[in-house]
Amino acid sequence: MGDYTVSRDTYDLAVGKLVPKSGDVTGEAEQEFQRTGRLDPLVDPAGFDLIRFSRPRFKLQEDEFYRLTVGTPLPVEITLDTTVSMKDNVNKAMKHLPEIYGLCYGILPEGYDLQVLFGIFQDIRDEVVLCRGQFEMESEKAVKQLTLMVPDRNGYDIPEDPHYALLAAACLSRLYINLIGLKGYHVVVTDAEGRPKLEYDQIVRIFGESVFDKIVENGHEVNCQDLPTTKEIVQDLLKIAHAFVIQVGYDHKATQFWDGIYGENRVVKIPGTEYLSQVIAAIIGLTEGTLNLQEVKRFLTDNGIRNEDAEKIFHSLVNIPLRAQADLPNFGRRPQKGDLFRNKTDIWPIDQKEVAELESSETNSDIGGDDSEEGPGWHF
Repeated sequence: MGDYTVSRDTYDLAVGKLVPKSGDVTGEAEQEFQRTGRLDPLVDPAGFDLIRFSRPRFKLQEDEFYRLTVGTPLPVEITLDTTVSMKDNVNKAMKHLPEIYGLCYGILPEGYDLQVLFGIFQDIRDEVVLCRGQFEMESEKAVKQLTLMVPDRNGYDIPEDPHYALLAAACLSRLYINLIGLKGYHVVVTDAEGRPKLEYDQIVRIFGESVFDKIVENGHEVNCQDLPTTKEIVQDLLKIAHAFVIQVGYDHKATQFWDGIYGENRVVKIPGTEYLSQVIAAIIGLTEGTLNLQEVKRFLTDNGIRNEDAEKIFHSLVNIPLRAQADLPNFGRRPQKGDLFRNKTDIWPIDQKEVAELESSETNSDIGGDDSEEGPGWHF
């Protein structure tokens, strides 16, 4: 899997190769869906065996140890509303993709490998209720998956159905970072309220007949006869991720609904999605302890947000759980670039005292497989 990350240059190359010169970035995927009725497996919630992985990247040394190439994987899942007024969110995400990676890397402490998964949600009466990609860290793969989304752009709007995306994030994710006692990030971006309950038939429709077996296989329990509420799913999600709603606009009913599901300290309101990159980065910075409240407004304005909008966003950020990641016991122990592992399946690297006694080769060869033909194929 190498040590590539998203950069402006590699993003521009990927866009030139994969994105249509005119029209919506998802135009070809939408046409293909209308022709076949099927999503591409890379963004189909039922694709690639349902479970989404965030794993370390290694290079095999001549001494047969595995060297961590970038750092501890940090999964960030961003689920976008694409109904009606939110219909252009995939186009906007594509436009701001380098900012999302760049601002987050800029605010993170050293030693992380940022891995972003994009998804979209719509209404259960739409042809496509949910698209869910893979955790990506390279420009071409991140760009490709955005082009494969199928936004309906209509929908019945209110209420909407992000709770199926929440179920996927909580029960169908397998994240290395949880094995070391830390958490990833999950963000729902919407301008409307959702629904308080899931429906069995919709879960099977979206994820396939094997979904409940996969949830159990992944270490979770969901009672088909007594499905969890949306609030209960979020409580499960909070065990593995720092989870937030970014509410676009200031609709009172939407705020009231999400406050009841997440708690007031996890609902951040913004004027428009053009500020999404800056706000996600600010949330991560405050959670990781690299940004404090005295610095937030300056961070927002320095990164292109108007003063009056930065003031509103600041008042929405002040109550989020500060340093929630930084204060976890293993925060200072997270593996760093260059650490050696005996096996790819190990949770922790070799102790530094032992490393000092090893004579590691400087000649590396990539491992982990090439995903270009079969899609995500990493194995612990």
